[in-house]
Amino acid sequence: MKRLGIGLALSGGTAKSVAHIGVIKALEEHKIGIDYLSGTSGGSVVGAFYAAGKSVEEMERLAGGVRWIKLAGLTLPKLGFLSSENIRRFIVNEIGDIEFDDLDIPLAVVAADLSTGGKRVFTEGDVAVACQASSSIPEFYTPVELDGHSLVDGGLIEYVPLEPLGAFGSMFKIGVNLGYERGDLKRPRNLIEVMMQVTNFIAQQNAAVSEDLADFMIRPDLEEFSPLALHHAPDIIEKGYREASKVMPDLKAAIRARKKQGAKKSL
Repeated sequence: MKRLGIGLALSGGTAKSVAHIGVIKALEEHKIGIDYLSGTSGGSVVGAFYAAGKSVEEMERLAGGVRWIKLAGLTLPKLGFLSSENIRRFIVNEIGDIEFDDLDIPLAVVAADLSTGGKRVFTEGDVAVACQASSSIPEFYTPVELDGHSLVDGGLIEYVPLEPLGAFGSMFKIGVNLGYERGDLKRPRNLIEVMMQVTNFIAQQNAAVSEDLADFMIRPDLEEFSPLALHHAPDIIEKGYREASKVMPDLKAAIRARKKQGAKKSL
């Protein structure tokens, strides 16, 4: 019987995206291997690092030292306040100027195309540029211009990128939604938080549709953290790990049930 592949779709989340590292840590501890990855926005960066061979420990150390100043470059406020070029440089510095074919794990990265109003899914070409485009929050960062198209944060169109995993074939799909809100939204305190909250509102609208494609969803409760709280990266990673660990028994049961279902079909 053919082995059941496992696909992991990593949502956006801005600073909260480092919680994906904790989720991956929990999956590793429970011997749930990841065969395919997809990512949107910050999830694309974590996905790219892991697909390129970065260990959980390496990503934890890296996240602990990242600050916004490393990821932002001031620009004239024509199409955005900041340039996302530093995001590309940060990725290249950590994993090299590599292409998707060079990755250890197949990866799909989602960006929103302002030129067409549609979705751009990267599975080939420059990894760092794809993640840069996927992470370019509108108004906050300037769009990435590529092949005559203006590309921005993939969360606008597919916050939990489960659909792109289908390009890799049949598999058990796990989605991770870091922006899920259980209660009333907090009142924004400044312009940046207004932009973040509007973006997350749009993201959760499309996430509700995407989640129907998942075989299992993980929704860590990260409401205590600001989307800008990179200085709390160790705490966010630990919370992602604890929240994911809670659902591991249910996840393993779902995987076993899927395997049994596949075994019956093959008889």
